Amino acid sequence: MRSCFGISLITFLLAGCSGGATVSESQCVAGDWQTLGYRDGVRGLRSSQLLAHQDACVKHGIVPDRHGYKLGWEEGIREYCEPYNGFSVGEHGNGHNNVCPSDLRAEFLTAYQEGRSLYLARMEVANLERAITRKVNRLEQIKAEIISTATAQLNPVLTTVERIELLARTERLNTERVRIREEIPALEQDLAIKARHLDALNGSLAAVTN
Repeated sequence: MRSCFGISLITFLLAGCSGGATVSESQCVAGDWQTLGYRDGVRGLRSSQLLAHQDACVKHGIVPDRHGYKLGWEEGIREYCEPYNGFSVGEHGNGHNNVCPSDLRAEFLTAYQEGRSLYLARMEVANLERAITRKVNRLEQIKAEIISTATAQLNPVLTTVERIELLARTERLNTERVRIREEIPALEQDLAIKARHLDALNGSLAAVTN
């Protein structure tokens, strides 16, 4: 039996790598269909992936060994469907193809949802942090723009229209600054709530897995 870490790492590294030809000419010729089946199973792919391999190999005059492929796939899918891997898949924000056999499905889905909830909680915290950073940076930009506008108003050759435009711009910038200053505390409060939720989630999941 392969290690938990090994399977989780394989699943993470190979997820989403099925673009283009599914197998190379050399793989078609080698004909190690049981290994290819295992590879697809441990990636959580459907057994119908064999059809894509068949399309890739037919141009080389190779017909897949369906029996060997299915044997490998069934071994791989059982490893993919272990709860620790379900948690890993969810924690990384990946989807799944609902391919687990009935005796493993419930525990896999429970672990997947736990990992998924952790992923979503982390994303909420990260998104709020980025939103606050953007607003703080914008405040700095507004400050610089107001100074620049005030300096421009000192130009003695300004026309009345130009001076009015600069005053209007300053007013717009001040209005935006007030709005952003009012928005930041609410975002910070939301961040504190989400961060506590994430900490609690980390703690509860750690207690279950230890």
